Order: sequence, then C-alpha cells, then structure tokens
Amino acid sequence: MIMAKDTPSMAKNKIKRCLWAIYDQHPKKSEVDSLWTYFESKCAYCGVEIERSSRTGHVDHLIPSAEGGSNSIHNHVLACARCNGDEKREEDWLTFLSKKSGKSSIFEQRRSNIEEWLSLMPPNGTNTALKSEVEKVVDKALKDFDSAVAQVRSLINVNDRG
Repeated sequence: MIMAKDTPSMAKNKIKRCLWAIYDQHPKKSEVDSLWTYFESKCAYCGVEIERSSRTGHVDHLIPSAEGGSNSIHNHVLACARCNGDEKREEDWLTFLSKKSGKSSIFEQRRSNIEEWLSLMPPNGTNTALKSEVEKVVDKALKDFDSAVAQVRSLINVNDRG
C-alpha cells in the first residue's frame, strides 16, 4: 500500500485544523452517543439502519467548518458511509437530502428531524473578540511555518551548491 507523502501544504492544513480544534472542540463520546440515539442508528439522509460496531456510520457536519460551521454535536448528523462518503461530497445537506429523498413526505420527515436536531444547538455564544485572537494566533503559526519551510529549502539549496 502506497501512502501519501506529507507535503508542506498538507502539514500546514493539519496545523490549522489542530489549532482550531483546541478552540472549537470536536464532540465528546457522550455527545456522539446522543447523536446515535437521536437518529435511532439510522442515516439522517437515506434512513438505512447502521450497525454502530460496523464503523460504517459517519458523524457528518451539516455546515462544514470551512463554511463557518462549528464542531458542536448539533451541527452533525448520523450518516451512512454511502451518503457521506460516496454521494453527498461538497453538497449542502438540504440540497442533498432533497435529491436523496425527493420532494415527498419522506423528505419533509427527514428535513424536520434534522432541523429539530439543529434547533437543540445552544445559542451562538461565540466570543468574537476571542475568536479574532485565535485567528491571529493561527495566522501567525501558519506564517511561521511558511518561514520555516523557506528556511529549510534555503539551507538545502545552499548545501547542494557547495
């Protein structure tokens, strides 16, 4: 099996995600348990039953982090591997759900169930000043990383010339 090489851009992305995860923590096990219970071990999109021990159940962001979504458990749904891994991709959840279930009573039932789950999310108490400071720290860490990469490359180039 060939594994992907770690490139500077991959490392930079990992650094960014790791630092943000300190600020916006991933759901705890007890929260994931409540998600499985709420969705009755069924995919929120297609309704297929998911055996938890099979590891084919995904905890899927409704609003991706890249689009401003949080890691709150209530910004996640239970999704089967097929819906989350093979079909949904970059599509927003409501568009995907509409395509998956059609404009029918099944769509309305699943949409309502997901929206009810979303409504349980605590009000956005985001401290914008704190978030802004975290953004500055993350930006600085990424710039420092870029500088370190440039320094290493420079050292290699100087060494190759000598």
